[in-house]
Amino acid sequence: MKYFICFLLGGLYTLSFSPYNIIFLSFLSVIFFLILLDLEFMKDSILKSLSFSTGYFLIGTYWLKNVINNFSDVSSLLSIAMVFIFILYLSLFIIIPIIFVTFINQRLIINKNYLLIILAILITLFEVVRAHLFTGFSWFNFGQAAINTPLDYFFPVFGVHGLTFIIFMMAIIFINIIKSDNRNFFVSLASILVVIYVIIFNKNWTSLTNKEISIFIIQPNLQNKISYSNEDILNRMNILRKMTVSQTNKNVDIILWPEAPLPIVYNKLENTFYKTIISDIPKHTSLVTGVFYQSEEIIYNSIINASNNISIYHKKHLVPFGEFLPFRESLAFLYKSIGIKMYDIKSGDNVSSINIKNFVAHSLICYESIFSKGSLIKNEKSDFIINVSNDGWFGESLAPYQHLDALIMRSLENQRYSIRSTNTGISAVISPFGEIEEYIQFNEKGVISKKIFARNGHTPISKHGYSILYLFIFAIFLYSTLYFNIKTFKR
Repeated sequence: MKYFICFLLGGLYTLSFSPYNIIFLSFLSVIFFLILLDLEFMKDSILKSLSFSTGYFLIGTYWLKNVINNFSDVSSLLSIAMVFIFILYLSLFIIIPIIFVTFINQRLIINKNYLLIILAILITLFEVVRAHLFTGFSWFNFGQAAINTPLDYFFPVFGVHGLTFIIFMMAIIFINIIKSDNRNFFVSLASILVVIYVIIFNKNWTSLTNKEISIFIIQPNLQNKISYSNEDILNRMNILRKMTVSQTNKNVDIILWPEAPLPIVYNKLENTFYKTIISDIPKHTSLVTGVFYQSEEIIYNSIINASNNISIYHKKHLVPFGEFLPFRESLAFLYKSIGIKMYDIKSGDNVSSINIKNFVAHSLICYESIFSKGSLIKNEKSDFIINVSNDGWFGESLAPYQHLDALIMRSLENQRYSIRSTNTGISAVISPFGEIEEYIQFNEKGVISKKIFARNGHTPISKHGYSILYLFIFAIFLYSTLYFNIKTFKR
């Protein structure tokens, strides 16, 4: 029964994410899970952590089955098995920290409250590792639950992984203020968080400029299932042309199309379709779109300013098994035998920005938006963020909402406007403070006409990366260690 409760608690946490956004459930989930963890018996700790993490990742990533089926010819049964194996892999990043603290607890005389603080630190650090190991998978971080809450102000300082640490620490503080003999210590920890919050509350780390940008976002609702016939491609072209040309009488700076709305290499259409579109829109308007771009024999997934054909960004962080195959040469026989298609898109190495008129846009293509570190605006003088995506692969699931949440976090971390165009939704305009100002629902055709303002400057995390978080974690660790006066002799 207790393992089933842990499973339910893991699933309960997911209700704090979009589209439900019941934030208090994230705290309740962590609080009760930590209470159930006794850290005395290894088998019990493993099973509880496995139950919790399975419930968490099962609901959070079940949509991967749709992606596998859409990207490959894998059978439904095999796709379910692949998702289950992946969930077990993700669960390790929660299970291993709990195994470690249980191991320590079994061999040292150590305060359980101190162990819980160590656990919060390890879960945070392992979440960072998950974002990098084997190209990384930074979807569904615990800290994502904090968006659109008063905790938003921590994002520009600590980033999403910092919010994971804060959520777990708040749960630990709550538990111990209620029932602990170390109440004064945890009150002091709470006071530290409050002081930091007061300092950063409503802080404008970046500054507003007088550069107003008029944008027009197009969501054509082009489905992924295409025949690649001339008729199908022409139909897509006509939809894009009609939706675009409808704005020729308006003063628009940027018309934004989604990720690769046409299944044809851009260079092959450069002298025909795109030039026709550009000739139909005012000269002061730039058409920005996702494309497949070919350079010699190499194909990139890119964003291009089609109005000048000069400014282009090639996607750097590719989707494993979707855009490239890990260990392709050695495992080619396996991929073919189970029905995985042999995609071969190459990663770019250019600067993550494109020039649009007198503006500079930090560029993120689809999957890239889920990674905090790779999305930080560092030395670039980017005025805003552009994100193009194709979320039709997800099917009818929670994934499009989760994916939009990722871009909200990138806006908060960089304190920049973000504009997003997707083939099937959810397209949106997001403020520098994480507010969705305009959006188009999933599986709907529509447009967004909006004015945004450029911003300059850097947030603490965009300037220093996660070093501030690591220093903060180390300070909490040192303070806790000194307080509890850990004795390291064996039992």
